[in-house]
Amino acid sequence: MKILTGIYKGRNIKTAPTGIRPTKAIVRAAVFNILGDLVIDASVLDIFAGTGAMGIEALSRGARFCVFIEKDPHVLFKNIKMLKLQKQVRVIKQDFRPGLKKIKDMNFDIVFIDPPYQRRYLTEVLKILLFLNLITKGSVVVAEYSGFNLPSIPEEYSIIKTKRYGETIVSFLKLKESE
Repeated sequence: MKILTGIYKGRNIKTAPTGIRPTKAIVRAAVFNILGDLVIDASVLDIFAGTGAMGIEALSRGARFCVFIEKDPHVLFKNIKMLKLQKQVRVIKQDFRPGLKKIKDMNFDIVFIDPPYQRRYLTEVLKILLFLNLITKGSVVVAEYSGFNLPSIPEEYSIIKTKRYGETIVSFLKLKESE
C-alpha cells in the first residue's frame, strides 16, 4: 500500500497479512480530496487505526499530530518507525473504550473511525467522542462502514456528506449547531 500524496507520497507502508481491512486507495483519495486544506496543521485521531494508513496520510498532507488507537498495533509501529514519525504521533495500544478515556478532553480537528464492519461500534464511538469532549463544533468525523450494516447516527451529529464505494460507505459528520 502506498501513501498517495504529500511529503511521503509514493512511500510503501506495511500491511498485515490477515485481520486488518485497510482503507482502499480510491477511498483514501476521495476522503482526502473532500477534506482538502482542513488537514493542514490539524490534530487527528485515528480510531481502529490498523496499519495507520489514514492517520499517516493525514500527516503526509500536513497534519500536525495524530493519535492512533489500535488493539494490535504491530504493523502500525513498523510504519511509524519506517517513516520516522515518532515525534508526531501517540499510539494507544488498547480497545477503543479505555483508549479514548486516556485522551479525555483533548480536542481533535479530524477523527477517522473505521471499525470492523461486522461489529456495531460506530454509534458507540460517536457517543463516547461527545461524552469525553474529544470533538468541537469545528471538528470533522469521517466514519467508514459497510453498506450492509448501517449504523444509527446520534442526533447530536449532522451528516455533511456521504459517499459510497462498492460495499464501503464513508460519511462526513459534524456536531449540529446550537439553535
